[in-house]
Amino acid sequence: MIKICVEGWRGINHSYAMVNQRQLIELSKYPIELKHKDISFFNKNWNEKQNSNGFSIEDNNLINGIKIPEKDEIFDITYRITFPYNFKQTTSKKLFIFGTSEYQNIKGHYINGDPIKENKRENFFIITSSNWSKEGFIKAGFEPSKVKVVPCGVESNIFKIIDDDRKKKIREKLGIKKEDFIISNIGAMTENKGIDYLLAAFAIIRKKKKNIKMILKDQSNLYNVKAENYLKKLKNTKYGPLINEDVINNIFFISKNMDLSTLNELYNITDCYVSPYKAEGFNLTPLEAAASGTPIIVTKGGSTDDYFNPKFGLQIDSKVINDGNLTSLRPNIDSIVECILLIMKNPKDYGGLEVSKFIEKNFTWYCSVKKLYNILIDKNV
Repeated sequence: MIKICVEGWRGINHSYAMVNQRQLIELSKYPIELKHKDISFFNKNWNEKQNSNGFSIEDNNLINGIKIPEKDEIFDITYRITFPYNFKQTTSKKLFIFGTSEYQNIKGHYINGDPIKENKRENFFIITSSNWSKEGFIKAGFEPSKVKVVPCGVESNIFKIIDDDRKKKIREKLGIKKEDFIISNIGAMTENKGIDYLLAAFAIIRKKKKNIKMILKDQSNLYNVKAENYLKKLKNTKYGPLINEDVINNIFFISKNMDLSTLNELYNITDCYVSPYKAEGFNLTPLEAAASGTPIIVTKGGSTDDYFNPKFGLQIDSKVINDGNLTSLRPNIDSIVECILLIMKNPKDYGGLEVSKFIEKNFTWYCSVKKLYNILIDKNV
């Protein structure tokens, strides 16, 4: 039986930890001997109480039930999914490193090695989540054959459509009227997410459409970055005069941690999920929103191109920006406005049950880990 040791983070809601935990759940179903080595969190202040993963008791019991390696235990495969990337050699026959090069750059994001030297090791491979991210590892010196793309997935038992009565009650509880059109964005609210562009577009639309409101759910418990920070930033731009009391009063700012079923409800009460990102290694939240039946709007030209389908929603025009080692996208604010207005006009043309079923068939963690497993055990890799 093949022995695999995964080195990563458990128990918290950081993106790498969430990917790791979902992969562990699925890998545990395969005929392998699976163990997990817990690596210290990137931030010493992160903990399972304040940064809970939001998983069910059953899922957490399964994850935590995976045994740790014995001292000096030898494995066929080591798979590391932490940050910074650790290129340290292993006693395993094969070593796989998970990484997401959001800005198509890994300089300063790895330890214990050099990409060009590691590329020459026969047993060394990269697992990354999109073709956009793969390009970053190739730029760093890795041969394309050494970089394997494994997309992230959604848990269709969690992220799914809820019934209309339940949606209505949740919206009423939040003070959302029937005629209100809700756009949302959920995530770290870091610079790469394009929240400044989203706020500008929202302010422009709010001048004409008084029924539009916005939900911004951050992860300030992990990153200490809140969406409100970008309001100050916009004050010094040409969009500053648009950020008035009316705009601010019609944004729901949420910072509290949520379990995944509550997060699904948030997607469900949203009329359109908008992600005008500048740089992403995968960007999972729009896919989760689409699985929940919500139309999505994402930046064109980036990592979401790998999974975007016209039935999901619309894409924002963007321009590629090269700044030294960094490559990003600049979403067009007029295009964001246009996309939102189009979905406001024809909301039933996108998302819904057909899209939810499509994602359940093609983009679940089952599908993702099946590809990962086949790469890990491939004798030709």
